[in-house]
Order: sequence, then structure tokens, then C-alpha cells
Amino acid sequence: MVAIALGIALLAFARASPFLQQLSGLGADIAEVSSDITDVPKQLLNTASAYLESRQTMRQRIQELEDKQLMLSARAQKMEALTAENMRYRALLNSPMAEEATMMVARIVAVSPDVNRHLLTVDRGSDDGVVIGQSVINSEGVMGQIVQVGISASRVLLITDVQHGIPVLNNRTGQRAIADGVGRLDHLVIQNLASTSDVNTGDLWVTSGLGERFPTGYPVGITSETTTSGDAAYLSVTIQPAAALDVASHVLIISSVDAAE
Repeated sequence: MVAIALGIALLAFARASPFLQQLSGLGADIAEVSSDITDVPKQLLNTASAYLESRQTMRQRIQELEDKQLMLSARAQKMEALTAENMRYRALLNSPMAEEATMMVARIVAVSPDVNRHLLTVDRGSDDGVVIGQSVINSEGVMGQIVQVGISASRVLLITDVQHGIPVLNNRTGQRAIADGVGRLDHLVIQNLASTSDVNTGDLWVTSGLGERFPTGYPVGITSETTTSGDAAYLSVTIQPAAALDVASHVLIISSVDAAE
């Protein structure tokens, strides 16, 4: 009983003492500060983690946007190429030459890797009625002739190949000659004309129809240079092809020579 009474007395004293109450409050403050201090590393870690996550998310978003921009740019380039090809195709079909004969459109699918041979492969063959010897042109002029025929594809020998010669006629004077390929896409050569021949720079040379391979009157090229031999007996003529032989994507195969004549 005495111990119980003593404990009650001490508790009453402690509650009544301002000093002890302050000590009790100070202990609570210390505990709160201690709790805040121990939470600081955790808060810093959470903040740093959120910052790094935000930067990673931003990098991923930037990469996604760059990838999307690259794809859109590629598609835009493809669309530009298709638009240009469509314009060339329409020009080919609307060419005055296309109205003068029975023709079929063919697409160039390959070019010979041999720099010494000027050969193209087109996507038309015997199933389409292609035969060896048919003329191949574009909207600007003569390109060459069919020399090999497969079931669904054919090979075209260009007029600039070293093994090709094409009968031509000076559209201004009517003089006939043979224009030979020399293995360069930018010119043909007429050799051994009489030095008295009337040939001027800028003269148009067209197919003469001789040999019955190329129909008459199709543009072959323009005179770019004339050279007289050392003894002044002969004249050589350099011709720039009318057709751009290295940029066409589609060509016309003349399937009926009679309709062109």
C-alpha cells in the first residue's frame, strides 16, 4: 500500500512540474527531428530516382520522335521519286512519237554491270509479244533495240554500245550515214563522210529506215562537233544522243514497224 501511494504521489508531482513537462516535450521534438533526419537520404534517393526516370523517359521520347521523323523523311523522298517517275511516264505516253506506231510500255529493271557494254533489261518478253530486233525509244528519241528475249524480260542494246550502228539521216540536208556507238553514253560518231559534206553544229539526225530495223524519222541525236581529217579528205561528226540514256525508267517498244512508216 505504501508503494502504491508513493507511485501516485510521484506521478502527480511529475504532471505538476513544468520542468519535467518541458523535458517530455523536448524528447518528442528530438524524436521528430531524428525521424526527419533519417528520412532525408530516403527522400533524396526518391528525388534522384524520379529525376533519372524522367530523363530516361525524355530520351526515349526524343528517340521515338527522331525515328518517326526519319521514317517520314524517307516516305517523303519516296513520294517525290514516285511523283517524278509518274511525270516521266505520262510524258512518255503523251509523246508525239507514241502516237505514230503500235507500242508497249516497258520498265527498266536492270542495267549491265559491265561498263564496256551498254545493255538494259526490261520487264517485257515473249509472253508480251516482244521479238528480237524491235526498236526501243523514249519520249525524246531512239534508245536502242531488242537483242535478247526471255519469257518475261528482254535485253536492250543501246545505240551507244561499241557493237551498235544505226542508219541515220541529216534532217536538214537529207544526207545518209551510219552513227556508231563508241562506248560512251554522251555521244555517237559518224566517220568518213566526204569533207565536202554539209554538216553544221546543231543538225538533227533521225533514223533513215535503211536496214528495216528502225522505223523512219525518229530522233537519234544532234551534231555537237565536226572534225576534218589531216588530209582534209574526210569528215567525222560527233552526235549527242537525243534520248537521255542513263536516266529513263520506262521505255517504249515499237511492236509494229508498219504503223510507224
